[in-house]
Amino acid sequence: MRAYYPTVLLPMVASITLSCGGGGGGSDNNAGYTNNDPVVTETPVPRGMLIRAETDSDIINSVRQGLTTITEANAAERALSQPSIEVAASDSLATSSGNYTTTYTLEKNVDEHDYVKYDGDHMFIAPSKSMDCCFIMEDAIVEEEDRVASSGLSLLPPTQTGERTIRILKTEPVSASIAQVSAIELDTQHTVEGLYVSGSQLVAISSSGWWGSYGSEFLRVSRWREQTTVLDIYDISDIGNPSSQFNIEVEGGFVSSRRKDNIIYFMTRHSPSIKGFEYSPTAEQQTENEQLLSSLTVAEILPKISVGGELIEAIGVQDCFLFDQDNEQAPTEIGYPTLTIMFAIDLESSSLSSVRCYLESTNGIYVSENAIYLAQVDTSSTKSKTILHGYELSSDLSYLGSGVVEGALYLDGNRDFRINEYRGYLRVVTTDRDFTSDDRFDHRLSTLKLNEQELRMDLISTLPNENRPQEIGKPNEDLYGVRFFGNTLYLVTFERIDPLYVVDLSVPSDPVIAGELTVTGFSDFLHPVSEKLLLGLGQDESGLVKLELFDVGQMNMPSSLGAMVLGSDENARWSYSEARYNRHAFTYQQINDDLDRFLVPVSMGLYSDESGYQNKDRLYMFELRNKSMSNLASIFEVGRITMQSSWDKRNRSFIHDDAVYYINGTKVWSALWGSASEQSGPF
Repeated sequence: MRAYYPTVLLPMVASITLSCGGGGGGSDNNAGYTNNDPVVTETPVPRGMLIRAETDSDIINSVRQGLTTITEANAAERALSQPSIEVAASDSLATSSGNYTTTYTLEKNVDEHDYVKYDGDHMFIAPSKSMDCCFIMEDAIVEEEDRVASSGLSLLPPTQTGERTIRILKTEPVSASIAQVSAIELDTQHTVEGLYVSGSQLVAISSSGWWGSYGSEFLRVSRWREQTTVLDIYDISDIGNPSSQFNIEVEGGFVSSRRKDNIIYFMTRHSPSIKGFEYSPTAEQQTENEQLLSSLTVAEILPKISVGGELIEAIGVQDCFLFDQDNEQAPTEIGYPTLTIMFAIDLESSSLSSVRCYLESTNGIYVSENAIYLAQVDTSSTKSKTILHGYELSSDLSYLGSGVVEGALYLDGNRDFRINEYRGYLRVVTTDRDFTSDDRFDHRLSTLKLNEQELRMDLISTLPNENRPQEIGKPNEDLYGVRFFGNTLYLVTFERIDPLYVVDLSVPSDPVIAGELTVTGFSDFLHPVSEKLLLGLGQDESGLVKLELFDVGQMNMPSSLGAMVLGSDENARWSYSEARYNRHAFTYQQINDDLDRFLVPVSMGLYSDESGYQNKDRLYMFELRNKSMSNLASIFEVGRITMQSSWDKRNRSFIHDDAVYYINGTKVWSALWGSASEQSGPF
């Protein structure tokens, strides 16, 4: 691959001073003499915290060091001591395209993969496989296990049988109908992680691993061995007969992806598979490990990549980045056995544009409109710190620089709302955990200024600080909902009650907590309706799903405009919404200056003396009215689509004019707005 190098300027500064001697014959011949040789000043090449590998040995030594110091045992121990892992928010207030909604995303101009996509004419639905039924967050899995155990059911999903295909369906919004027009057969050994639709192209990203990038598995080195990720591009110009256009298969487990304009970016992790190497070695096996590492080669380390079934040499040595050991901000522990690989795929030419390889540990990925940021938590000292590396969101994937903030930033599910790039600044919310202290959680906001010329990110402010010592959250309150919106940051912490904090970011060098509101329950997911209204989705004090609307028009006086507990009118014993942890399950549409519509999926257990205990999956339809008058704004339920609870807990929905489409697993239900009782399905 073509390597990118920063431009080096070599300005010639000629400093020539001419002097004329003014004395008589007795003057010194050297008096008044000036050296007229030009003085050449060479501007040094910017050198960031990361440097390119120059030789095979750089890569081999980095991985060898990682495999020597990180065994499966201590990797697992570190994983269990930390929160769960994946891979901010933008000024985008809605997810609609014209008169229909699309996938809810972090950045308004950056699309995200999802298992369902809609382009206004056709819906594309990828199948489930194995544990796709499970929730993203590990604590949610535990909650679900407890709930299912109490109901006497089994958590094991049904075995997938039969043909697995991507369904392609045609919609008719006037009648809210939908019908399948074609399908794409799939390799049963891979799970479709997500889809993209771009004009006449459908992109499918598939992985051989079912655990994805979540939980403690992310930190287990051996989990990233012998996995493959596949990206397929299909020509769907003839929707009834889609055809294969491009295929790339890489060694490594899938982590995340984005699409901006005509470029697909996807990230994988790869641990070399060294025959005979033991990750939890005995003393005897340790000696054998050392012998294997002594003969390690680059060919054994770098992932194999094939395009159209043909192996290609896609990654050169200088496409790989590692720490500059002379950089004072670099961590003390350098070298890691799992590589993070970033790919840029050009949809116009159906080709691989560039590849970048990162030879150190990664704890998550955030993608802004301009860059891909790798987050790396360093726990080698008493206090955790997070190192951030930026790569340009372009076909070149150029390295932009690195920075450091105090505290830990782990990115999974909606946790990437905790980091945000805005007008040249990177704002990050981190947490320090100390379970031996009376106050177990310390939350911190840090602001970095991007300095691409010097390949670094300069820390310009933190909160709390010496001048503004007020802490974010009361003692022992963990951080739940976080949302950046322009020059405002909303934070929700929780232990027994829910404090909502409003932080003024208008002066990047001096952020300030402008206001605070305490309510019961808490919000995991925050959606900025406007500069004056904030919508929260979370749970009430009894554990049921709750919606709450906040008036934030006055930063110093946020107030609640009312809360709605879903299922309380039917004696719900428990409830859960995927949208609390996965933004793709939430649907929002701006109608006009005074009215918005939104959809929330909820799974719940209902009990009545007549019917006994029943599990239901529902899609609630809401209107947010009087939006232009924030003190009068309110939420109204206008209907719900209901079905018996299924094992495939993936929920998506779209609004197209007055048609509502509810996707539960791979099946579709539909209804017209305001007429949900006349629902149709499953299709």
